[in-house]
Amino acid sequence: MSEMPKTHDVDVEAQNIQVGEQSFQELLDESMKPISTGAIVKGTVVQVKPNEVTVNLGHKSDAIISRNEFTDDPNADLTTLAKPGDVIEVQVTRVNDVEGIVTASKRKVDSQLNYKQLEAALADGTPLPGKVVEIVKGGIIANILGLRAFVPSSQVSNRFVQNLEEFKGKELDFNILELDRSKRRIVAGRRELAASESTKKRDEVFGKLQVGAHVEGTISRIVDFGAFVDLGGVDGLIHVSELSWKRVRKPQDVVSIGDKVNAVVIAIDPEKNKISLSLRDASTNPWTGILDKYPIGSIVEGTVVRLAPFGAFVSLEDGVDGLVHISQIANKRIEKPEDELSPGQVISVKVVDIDTENHKVSLSKREADAILNPPAEEDEEDSVVYDSASGIDKVSETLVEEETPVVEETVVVEEAPVAEEAAEPTEAESVTEKIEDAAHDVVEKVEEIAHDVTEKVKEVVEEIKEKIEDATE
Repeated sequence: MSEMPKTHDVDVEAQNIQVGEQSFQELLDESMKPISTGAIVKGTVVQVKPNEVTVNLGHKSDAIISRNEFTDDPNADLTTLAKPGDVIEVQVTRVNDVEGIVTASKRKVDSQLNYKQLEAALADGTPLPGKVVEIVKGGIIANILGLRAFVPSSQVSNRFVQNLEEFKGKELDFNILELDRSKRRIVAGRRELAASESTKKRDEVFGKLQVGAHVEGTISRIVDFGAFVDLGGVDGLIHVSELSWKRVRKPQDVVSIGDKVNAVVIAIDPEKNKISLSLRDASTNPWTGILDKYPIGSIVEGTVVRLAPFGAFVSLEDGVDGLVHISQIANKRIEKPEDELSPGQVISVKVVDIDTENHKVSLSKREADAILNPPAEEDEEDSVVYDSASGIDKVSETLVEEETPVVEETVVVEEAPVAEEAAEPTEAESVTEKIEDAAHDVVEKVEEIAHDVTEKVKEVVEEIKEKIEDATE
């Protein structure tokens, strides 16, 4: 009687164990849910390597996600993008229970979700962040939410961009302009965004700028009439005449695209959105103290830099050129300056006049030569020998025998003023010189007006070119 309960207890315990084993098996079977190719499921990251991620999907085999199925970046280190314990949503791409292989893709799930975001952004005009990854013909390729979007060159900026390479690698905001999911075609742009950003930056820059202030910028574009400087979203223009104190023929002789410059603000026109800059720093102005350096009447050396029909321009130093009028080149009448001078020739000149207000220096080579190389005086003995050889000895004999008046008469005949008078310019020559001076001033004024008109035309042509290029694109 006493052993019966023991037998019953053993049976019950065995039954409980059996029931427990069945429950565990059932739970295990339930946990190993079958999965099929194309299914989108959630999984837990169990292992991360630089080029692949292992995910537990609740299947008897874990899924492997390669780098190109995890991200669009072919060089990404996956250890920086995921860690064990992360729960992610993936799409099953292959199931082979025989070999125990399961592969999945996170990128495909992200792509579907991102397309939905793109559709919403297209509908409401919300800008999305992206990164410029490639420069192609006619525009750029931007990675927006992991998808490749084409941005036409006309939509890259609100202004003409000569070299799109400057945008490569930049992270910018884009508007979605077109979207065709079936063709995987995405067209984006940022022209309106750039215009808005430019207006904001413009207001900020114009609010801070003052005439006379020094600003730093980068040479962004070079044209015939000057160089444009990017001041942080707003361009300022350095006119070719403001690039240096010396004469500049081409802006490229002074600056190059990409150069960092420190310029001085010389004019601001917010209404026309124009900022005029200068590289001619007042501290290096060669005209400062010009009268002390080159006193009127002094003789200095200079280099012939340019010849014109009315004279020669001579450089006294960088930024200081003087004019030797054609009438002041030689102690004789010449047809053209080339008959006496050539570019690069170093000559001595006399400073005749300086116009500090208009930065003009009048020089004379003729007067300098007369001072540095005065004409030799005739020797009296040589003169007697010459006279004697010419038969004037008879006159000498007469002078000895006759009274003093004869000598005085001879002296009057040979007085020097005749030669001096011949050296002085005639009244006609003086009038001619004045006419040539006036003509020179007129030519200079016409050249200045023509230069200003040419620059204005070039600016208009540049604007038309930009509009044509934008319309063509």
